[in-house]
Amino acid sequence: MLKKWVKKVVIAITTVAVIASASCVVQTATKVEAASNIISDGWYYIKNINSQLYLDVKNGEDVNGANVQQWTGNGYACQKWYVKNQGSNYITIQNGMAGGRMLDVDGGKAANGTNIQIWPANGKDSQTFKVVSISSGVVSLQTKCSGNKQAVDVYNWSTSAGGNISTWEYNGLACQQFKFEACSGSSGSSNNNSSSSGSSGNTSGNAITVKNGGTSLSSAISKASKGTTIVIDGTVKSGAVSLPSGVHITGKNNATIDFSSTSGSSGRGITVNGSGSNLSNFTVKNAADNGIYVEGSNNTFTNVTCCYNKDAGFQISNGGSNNKFYSCYSHHNADHKGENADGFACKLHSGTGNYFEGCVAEYNSDDGWDLYAAHGAVTFKNCKANYNGYCDGIYGDGNGFKLGGVDNKTPGVAAHLDPLNHVLEGCSAVGNYASGFDRNNQSGVVTMKKCTADSNKKYNFNWPKEGTPSALGKKVTFGTAIIQDCTSKNGKNNIKGATLKGTCVGF
Repeated sequence: MLKKWVKKVVIAITTVAVIASASCVVQTATKVEAASNIISDGWYYIKNINSQLYLDVKNGEDVNGANVQQWTGNGYACQKWYVKNQGSNYITIQNGMAGGRMLDVDGGKAANGTNIQIWPANGKDSQTFKVVSISSGVVSLQTKCSGNKQAVDVYNWSTSAGGNISTWEYNGLACQQFKFEACSGSSGSSNNNSSSSGSSGNTSGNAITVKNGGTSLSSAISKASKGTTIVIDGTVKSGAVSLPSGVHITGKNNATIDFSSTSGSSGRGITVNGSGSNLSNFTVKNAADNGIYVEGSNNTFTNVTCCYNKDAGFQISNGGSNNKFYSCYSHHNADHKGENADGFACKLHSGTGNYFEGCVAEYNSDDGWDLYAAHGAVTFKNCKANYNGYCDGIYGDGNGFKLGGVDNKTPGVAAHLDPLNHVLEGCSAVGNYASGFDRNNQSGVVTMKKCTADSNKKYNFNWPKEGTPSALGKKVTFGTAIIQDCTSKNGKNNIKGATLKGTCVGF
């Protein structure tokens, strides 16, 4: 608490000084705030500007007094909030789980560090917040129960998942700044909320715990039905398993699934052929093939790690579409020849709409990401590919983001290029054994914005204009890539097939 108090005193002094110079953020906010309904009624995710994490009901606990924290975005109902305007830019904020509880200041207190929780609607000032506009799309939330003297605040400027949400004297700085991102509602609560939940793990429905010496993973899956959450407690061993549609897996106590008993090409750890499953907060390791293999669609993976597997950590193929990956980590995956074990392999006829945000691939024997023969465009946001191409004495291709490839694997169809318009924003590639961002015969228009490549051994950005893919046997001219506001450091580039836009450095 002393550390927090000291930081706030420093902030307060700084803010007073800025006011004196007539450029104070809070002063500006007061001028802008006059417009009515700064935030419209509707469904939102609420993201803190400082941490870039989202307001979240801890563990998806749909109970009175459940704590509100910040967590990596996952799209679950415990991170969905319904805004209802009360006039004069006062709003109420209802959570998306089935109980429909409200964002609430514990006890309606006006003291620094008062906890933020969820509580049944009661119409009191503890559940009413004043929206103050800071800048375009960015607001602070003052608490009415304090006479607007305090605001919703990420305690101690935390940037970690699990950082607590409380109140503090209003200062309008980044720990009190939030962006409301519109989202869809879903069935369940009084405002059509979803009854699913689970930042840090749980979803509604039955829960089955899997732990060493207790119920096995395969047994839990055999008993599970749609809506069941399987909770991995600690380290467990398992044979290869297939996850039914709508069955979820989450973990606690450093949850790890060890698939060292698997063997051969059938030795994938978890196969996800269905849809609507949420996997979060556990590690998969030692599978004889892929750690997690996905052919299904509309599944979400949050804070899942795949490591020490004998093929790609994560693979999406054969029509797998609209799968979302948030803060997933894939490292030290290596196959015998080094040619297959990528961090993330979204390839071999993967479908449309696959999305990666905040994911990291490093120290894998082949590539960080491989999109060879994908059939749908992929979006990357703030992802990292580091030091791929070598793992424990095994060498592979070693590209950070390998973004294309000739499709010569479709039965009865001649080898061909599939032009795909992949998008990468805020991504980085460091120290890979080949190129950081590599065309690999991609004939679509790939857009890279605010991406950085540093010290990759072949090229930082490798975007030739023409090529003669061996599988085609003829020369082709590729689509012109867009490199916008990107940086290249400590390496060379081949960008004859790209256009530089904005402020690019090192080309």
